Amino acid sequence: MCGRYYIELSDPELERIARQVEKSLSGPDLPRKLKTQGEIFPSDLVPVQTGPGSYQAMTWGFKGYQNRPVINARSETALEKPMFRDSMQFRRCLIPASGYYEWQPSDGRKLRYKFFLPQGPLFLAGCYRQEKDNPLPSFVILTRDAAPGFAFIHNRMPVIIPRDRTGPWLTESPETMKEPLLDLLFQEAAGI
Repeated sequence: MCGRYYIELSDPELERIARQVEKSLSGPDLPRKLKTQGEIFPSDLVPVQTGPGSYQAMTWGFKGYQNRPVINARSETALEKPMFRDSMQFRRCLIPASGYYEWQPSDGRKLRYKFFLPQGPLFLAGCYRQEKDNPLPSFVILTRDAAPGFAFIHNRMPVIIPRDRTGPWLTESPETMKEPLLDLLFQEAAGI
């Protein structure tokens, strides 16, 4: 599961993305202020990449049963589930992040672990859709089984798209997004 991630604007690429999205926003009808740094929570409005060089503000979480937000989608079944199928086929996205957090239960409390790449930002795989009564789209983060080195903390982790595969993730046809390519992406990203 991925229930929190974070953005540090000390990274020039993340700062450029944040500024680009901030410039594109205007009007009093925005649901909330764009969050471009710090810890990101479900329902926050954040920068999301929708195409090569194309970014926009989106809300984290699809409306689910009784309006409870659905923030993650299992990558193994997202192409089959009605809630995610169309978004996975036609509206894949990347969530730029400095890293993400996971919690491990320990003696009645939870220890927080911070995961990041020393060489720069992570690009978390996601998909998005337009929600009724929301002026901006909403996204979910795709998750997968945790890589062996992380499984002792949590059994799931976000799908991280390697930098050289971000273009295909955003632009390739749905047929190329089936298991073989997804498996390859997961294996490449598992080494972090």
